[in-house]
Amino acid sequence: MKQRALIDVVCKAGLQKLAGEVGALLGQMLSCSDIKLRTCSKEQLFSNPAREKTVLTRMSVSGDREGNCFLLNPISSAAILGGTLIMLPEDMIKEATQAGSLEGEINDAFGEVANIIAGVMTQAFVDKYPKALRFVKKTTEELIPTKIDLESDAPFPPGNYYVASCEMTIDETDLGIFEFVVPTLIFDLDEAAPSQAEAPAEKADESAPPAPAAPQKSPAPTPETETPTIPAPEPAVKKPKFTDAKKLVDVVFKTTIGQIGEEIGALLGQPLKCSDTQLVMTTKEELFSSHCLEKSILTRMKVSGDKKGTGYLLTQIPDAIAMGGTLIMLPDDQIAEQMQTGEFEGEVSDAFGEIANILAGSLTQVFLDRYPRPLRFVRTDSETVVPTKVDLTSDQPFTEDNYYLASFAIHMEEYELHRLLLIFPAELFDLDAPVASGATSQSSPAEQSEQTATSQDEGGWGQPAPAEATDPVPAAGAWGGPPADPATVGAPSGAESTPATPETAPAGPPIVIILSDQQSSAEPFVEILSSASYDCRVLSFQEDIKQLLQQHQVLGIFLVMAQVGEKGFAAAIKLQSAGRTLPPLIFAGEQWTRSAVLRAVKYGARDILVTPASNDEIQNKVSQHFKKAS
Repeated sequence: MKQRALIDVVCKAGLQKLAGEVGALLGQMLSCSDIKLRTCSKEQLFSNPAREKTVLTRMSVSGDREGNCFLLNPISSAAILGGTLIMLPEDMIKEATQAGSLEGEINDAFGEVANIIAGVMTQAFVDKYPKALRFVKKTTEELIPTKIDLESDAPFPPGNYYVASCEMTIDETDLGIFEFVVPTLIFDLDEAAPSQAEAPAEKADESAPPAPAAPQKSPAPTPETETPTIPAPEPAVKKPKFTDAKKLVDVVFKTTIGQIGEEIGALLGQPLKCSDTQLVMTTKEELFSSHCLEKSILTRMKVSGDKKGTGYLLTQIPDAIAMGGTLIMLPDDQIAEQMQTGEFEGEVSDAFGEIANILAGSLTQVFLDRYPRPLRFVRTDSETVVPTKVDLTSDQPFTEDNYYLASFAIHMEEYELHRLLLIFPAELFDLDAPVASGATSQSSPAEQSEQTATSQDEGGWGQPAPAEATDPVPAAGAWGGPPADPATVGAPSGAESTPATPETAPAGPPIVIILSDQQSSAEPFVEILSSASYDCRVLSFQEDIKQLLQQHQVLGIFLVMAQVGEKGFAAAIKLQSAGRTLPPLIFAGEQWTRSAVLRAVKYGARDILVTPASNDEIQNKVSQHFKKAS
């Protein structure tokens, strides 16, 4: 039997036994399907930018051949397998899966699963392979595939690899693709690797010095003339092919759009679904003749980091009113009336600005997580745009150029909404290929098909990143309660992007504000603060706080929830949209979960207080965060 055929037989047998062995360890029904056996390069292995965050398990190889091999699988599947092994409750497994990282006992438990996999593959080679090979699990680490430097030795060096893969399922839950990756040299397959052209090139570099010969001739002309033409900096600024760059950006935006639906839906307190995603190249003229046809709110987003520029969010006015009005809990009939009249101002406008803040934060987090270079997005200002009145020859609201457009339909339970449009200069994402005049297509059919990609990713690796994985992580604390010191977490992500309005020194006396959805919940705070000589003002979640912030020096704010949930978070967002610098904000409520703490921190919490709280606990928070006016 030929060597490649022999290796295929052995590895296939090993994968077929995985389900039984790992399933027995977990006490669950596990199945392996769609077994694939191939050779490829490191570059080919990581060529699909839709791969989700991955766990890489290093294994040593000993026996007749020595070296290292690797197991790759989605981090979400590792969390499920590890959590199942230690019999965690389903809600905790789900939370660990959404967190997008392996920690503590779940990581240790997955290590045991990886031990079993190494043992199964070892046994397959003992049973069927003429040479002695043994695989031993060593360490696990997390990988973000889109950030891998294909020319470096991390997580393993460039070269040719044999990959045996299968799809795993546990009790009808898809665990994605598991890949057993072994250098072809260990399996004596170095001649069978697909990228044979690369091997002679490497030998030529090592054995033949003609490569330096070209630079040796160049000093013959004047060194002064040679210096400006040195090509050394070129590789550092070399841009990817258009198709590769667009594939990567498409994946990042698909992930972002999935996250936007979850985060804005959680903010609004009702499901917000995103569908019919379209990712295309366009121009200013094409945008205002085919995509944006109705009066809209144009929200600018400053882009910083590896590239600098400005992007734009375009939202039809009725849609902005529906979302902003829902956030501040306007009555349904009032929202409907404002949608009909197009009255977009005041609190509704401020609230929609906070929604745009959340969207910009989602973009930032996903780009930091999945894009190779750092890009950050901050919402700045907004204006109303009437497409039929846009002068295409002017620089307003932006210049004529090539743009990347991500658009998607949005759905809320009670409102007929339209599409959100996100548009960015193509150069920000290295998408410098020309756009055909008057059309959104590229020059080749292959690239045209790329543009119309929908939100469904190809293969099993492209699931949207869970929203919880992108939240700021507070100080260590129990799963069911607040962190030990939330004060160290920092300000919410959206706060910095709220445009500051000129503030004048308030003339009124210093006060402490207590926001509460129930009078009875606020009473203990009023009693303790009053006894400490603080002037307290109690407001409901629905009341307007702007006037108090303008008239008084506010020393601090307690946001007291009878039940931790959407009403309190909406009130916090309303605070952030007040247009003034806020004093320390303390969230108080019962039954805090880890995800609730994360959201509170995101929406401005300086600290968390579990209620019912004792007098001493409330006094400690006051003395720690509220400074008395002199």
